[in-house]
Amino acid sequence: MLALVATLTFGFTSCSDSIPEDSLYTYEAEMLSDYLRNHDDFSLFARIVEKSGKMDLFSAYGRYTCFAPTNAAVNEFLSSHNLSSVEELSAEDCDTLASTMVLDELYTMTDLLQCNGFTNLNLLGRSLKLQEVPIVIQDPSLGETTVTTFIVNGSGQIVYELANDSVENGIVHPVDKVVKSSSALLPDVIKRDPSITLFALCLELTGLDRQMMRRVDESYNYKDWEYLEGLYPSDNHKNWCQVPRTRKYGYTAFCVTDEILNHYSEYDTDYGKDILTWEDLYDYACTVYPEGAGQSYYSKDLDALKDERNPLHKLIAYHLLDRKAAYAKLYTDCTIYHGVGGSNPTEYYSTMNPLSTLKVEKVYAENRFKGDSQANELYLNRMYDPARPNLKMRGAIVSQNVIAEMADEQECENGFYYYIDRLIDYGQQTRDKVFNNRIRMDLYTFWPELMNNDIRSVKTDSHDAPEDKNSTPKNFIFPPGYFDNVECEEDGDFIYQGCRNYYWSYEGDEFNLRSDNNSYDVTFRLPSVPTRQYQIRLGFCLIPSRGIAQFYVDGMPQGIPLDMRSTGWVDRVGWKGLSSMGKEEAEQNKKDLHNQGWYHGPKSVRNFPGSPVHTDAELSTSNSSAFCDNTGTVRRVIYTGQLSGDKPHTIRIRSVWADGGAELMLDYIEIVPKSVYGIDEAETGEDDL
Repeated sequence: MLALVATLTFGFTSCSDSIPEDSLYTYEAEMLSDYLRNHDDFSLFARIVEKSGKMDLFSAYGRYTCFAPTNAAVNEFLSSHNLSSVEELSAEDCDTLASTMVLDELYTMTDLLQCNGFTNLNLLGRSLKLQEVPIVIQDPSLGETTVTTFIVNGSGQIVYELANDSVENGIVHPVDKVVKSSSALLPDVIKRDPSITLFALCLELTGLDRQMMRRVDESYNYKDWEYLEGLYPSDNHKNWCQVPRTRKYGYTAFCVTDEILNHYSEYDTDYGKDILTWEDLYDYACTVYPEGAGQSYYSKDLDALKDERNPLHKLIAYHLLDRKAAYAKLYTDCTIYHGVGGSNPTEYYSTMNPLSTLKVEKVYAENRFKGDSQANELYLNRMYDPARPNLKMRGAIVSQNVIAEMADEQECENGFYYYIDRLIDYGQQTRDKVFNNRIRMDLYTFWPELMNNDIRSVKTDSHDAPEDKNSTPKNFIFPPGYFDNVECEEDGDFIYQGCRNYYWSYEGDEFNLRSDNNSYDVTFRLPSVPTRQYQIRLGFCLIPSRGIAQFYVDGMPQGIPLDMRSTGWVDRVGWKGLSSMGKEEAEQNKKDLHNQGWYHGPKSVRNFPGSPVHTDAELSTSNSSAFCDNTGTVRRVIYTGQLSGDKPHTIRIRSVWADGGAELMLDYIEIVPKSVYGIDEAETGEDDL
């Protein structure tokens, strides 16, 4: 009954809302410390807390959530470590255990259902992971019913019937196992995996393991920026925008197993050699990165291996991302039609090898881009297009899971790691084949901070009210300095609108620039591409409420300012929807637009209408509209010229007209080599996808 009352009482709280004291069902003046001492089934954990020196802390007023292990759970933990009693644990061990299982904020079971993880860290300064688990219980009123409980950090499961036990200074969720410490960082986890010992050794030899230790920016406090939160106008509505609650760092490693490396001649017949030692892997790296041979940094010397120009260093660094990427978030199906006449969802990410980019592609069977690849697999650096057969490249398949004994640690405090079935690189062959193609990048992929702090979520189960602060997905406004590679004037607002598959936005989300002072100015770095001639195009949506901005590439102004207002646009440029025309008329209309620097929206990108509600999996040609037929969803050429792969390039966007808070939309960017955009013949030219 106490648990039921507590559940009902807390049912209307949110992840970080303050809970009025009179809304809590509490034991009279019983603190967390009293609770642990007064309940026999937690006597062993109480002793752990006493030895840790934290019992006095739990006697003071605060807002704690405690995942208290039962005596049976503590005994199981002791037995697994060949210990007979709590007294054999050191004070330091007890401090780690106690601090792991306590958060400095209240989280009811309802909160846990509503939140995507914890906003607050535990007393060790680490985040805890949650896994939802459906269980069947006997309810006095409903009989047998299914409810949800949680496994914390892949170990302790919350005992549903005992959850939500509240005390004066917090709430207790008993767990059936001791919650594992989340203190391990990604390099430590990789070193513990017996399947990837060679990769782990090379991480250490190159010093890249020490570049993957950051967890969170302790100097960032969202409360310093809460004054930015509020309703911001966008088109004909307003969006509630919040500031990010955290500024975490994260990493992802794509690791080739020892089994594959030791038999590499069977997998890569062009190379034809097995890789048994780190020296063998260095020799392989030299074939991929011959640049610099003979230089002091180009050797097997231990100091040279730590130089980012060293071939082994470059090879290993290319397998690493500076973002914590869950498998399902490495790509998205939102707005991407992959059926007949469509294309595969594809993303591009900068890697930890400086000035290099990685292609990630989810392969589906229905469209023309499958070839002989395996359907429904995620590939790295794959290239297949029947129209350009000379550019074919197999790439590497990403395994979603690791070996069973490491499954609980595949996601750790600051990252994920995955197995891949081939080595990947940014060598000349990769640059000539994989990146000699239209490179379409959603702005979301530009900045690791977005993925590291769970900024993107997709809403498909309802058409929400974006002006509601409690709606999902969330919209965000970013404080100055939040992004490492963005410079933004302080009087300008840099806003992210969360993914909605009924928006006229590629992958459902978009960025907006606006200002109450009618002025914004933002500069950011482009992902690196191989040296050659390119077009840079901006994909966006024309709307009457938009503004006008001047674009710069590497500080140089590009053409006349871009007017994003749709008023009179169709008559001015002669736009017609592609599907409304025959082949010859469509080709002529495309040429007319191209001559003016405009492109239709992509044919493979579609959005649902305002109603009814659809999931991304339901996307088809019969229930959605293609961007190529929408007068608003267009692409504009903002630069034509040389880009160098040996140096970073920047885009600057400065407002020319932004009266009344008129916004500029940044949706996606295409970097298109001349080998693609420079061909005019319909049979061999750039496709409409």
